[in-house]
Amino acid sequence: MKLWKNGLFYTMEQAGKTVEAVLSDKGMIVATGAVEMLRAKWSAQIQEEIDLKGQVAFPGFVDSHLHILWYGQALSRLNLSQVKSKKEALTLIEQRVKELAPEEWLFVEGYNENMWTDEQTLFTKEDLDGVSFGHPVIVRRIDYHCVTINTAYIEAIGLKDQQVFAGGGEIVLTAEGLLTGILKDEATNLAIDAFPMPTQKELESLIQLAIKDLWSKGLTGGHSEDLHYFNGFIGTLAAYRSAIDQEKTPFRAHLLIHHEELAAYSASGEKFVDGDPFVELGAMKIFYDGTVGSRTALMTQPYADNPANYGLQIHADASFEAMVINARKAGLPIAVHILGDAAFEKVLTMVQKYPPKAGQRDRMIHTPWLTDALIEQAKGLPLMFDIQPQFMSSDLPWALDILGEHYPQRAFAWKSLLEAGLLLAGGSDAPIEIPNPFYGIYSAVTRKADADQQAYFKEQALSVYEAISLYTIGSSVADYKETTRGKIAPGFICDLTVVKEDPFRIPVEQLKDTKVAMTVVNEQIVFEQR
Repeated sequence: MKLWKNGLFYTMEQAGKTVEAVLSDKGMIVATGAVEMLRAKWSAQIQEEIDLKGQVAFPGFVDSHLHILWYGQALSRLNLSQVKSKKEALTLIEQRVKELAPEEWLFVEGYNENMWTDEQTLFTKEDLDGVSFGHPVIVRRIDYHCVTINTAYIEAIGLKDQQVFAGGGEIVLTAEGLLTGILKDEATNLAIDAFPMPTQKELESLIQLAIKDLWSKGLTGGHSEDLHYFNGFIGTLAAYRSAIDQEKTPFRAHLLIHHEELAAYSASGEKFVDGDPFVELGAMKIFYDGTVGSRTALMTQPYADNPANYGLQIHADASFEAMVINARKAGLPIAVHILGDAAFEKVLTMVQKYPPKAGQRDRMIHTPWLTDALIEQAKGLPLMFDIQPQFMSSDLPWALDILGEHYPQRAFAWKSLLEAGLLLAGGSDAPIEIPNPFYGIYSAVTRKADADQQAYFKEQALSVYEAISLYTIGSSVADYKETTRGKIAPGFICDLTVVKEDPFRIPVEQLKDTKVAMTVVNEQIVFEQR
């Protein structure tokens, strides 16, 4: 047995409840209470005492929505997410191209033109041609719904001028029908699928690279969607099981099943949340629309800069209905990427028509743009809202300008959702955002935008307890583990996130600066800040 002592342990059973010490054994919490009481009762069995040195412990934080393999790639690739100008971005790409071997391809991640101080426009093939010297180059926008490829890449995959994409995406052309090099939503796969794929060993290395970084941010688990984009359902799942080792790399991975992998899932004999403590399968993932930044989120009102554009519905109504029916036949809930209010209304109508099995919940991912009527319609339905508080900080105020004066008035309406009795879990959508849960907690509490530090829609602010609950209780409910995860209590797993400051006793402005001191998974210290 291990005795975790000399810390302030917030149990998350209710706001403000703390205990002095925790006793664990075989990865589970056996008892909590005063140190001397635990010693008196269990002294013969205690083999180790861990001194937290007055620091503050929570149940292990879990990111309820991220992409672990993509995050591993983002850590290993040139990433432009913090670059402040187009000129600087192109200079960095040029420098990386000069390091390539002959005929080597380059994948660049994470640019966000809304942050640029010079020219706030998407990359085009002409931009990339000037710095790529014949190497095929693909650059992915930070929202993962838009890529730009250079002429060498276009020639390698055989795209042609005047070519139109049939489906939920777009090959962006000039007025004359010429290729711009920009591909959106489903059309991005024309380029991404052609990029040389990592080997199975490389996939495992990327997973482990991501996990070690996530540990350093206090994360003990994550809900990820990767099982379609790499080595298919079977191969990618095998990579996860090989990479996540109970002794060497313990991590709680809850993996969504892309809708195109449903047949592979059904044929595999795998089960929904089968009880594996480290790698388990969750809901079937569907993308319904795009993003505001790419002008492809499906809205009830047109975009301010194009009165004819209401966004993009990736799947036709009949196709989406068939996907939901197939998920239900497979015994699965669905997890749907939803950005626009029109998209949310359509999805709600479908899940009301085809509800999940008793005890299951459909996951509504993102849902930043809502109305009172939509929240009222969602009341009482078996739903879990996967929200990303950092999106509010990074998307405002520019998203309001893009949507125009008729934007849906319940923007990032987390308080309204809670007051309606709906369930919330918190995530980052990494690598789109940095997967530091305290960045999300700060955004949820302060409602401040990164760009101007103004607080937006302050009536939707969460308390510190509610914000921390997103990453503890909320994430445990999202993966059907509310009786064994998300709290510090007997019978719960011994996963801990230990921080240097008490988030309840510091100014809310300092929440984003909270430092992780230790991360514990399955009773094992996997990260410690020395």
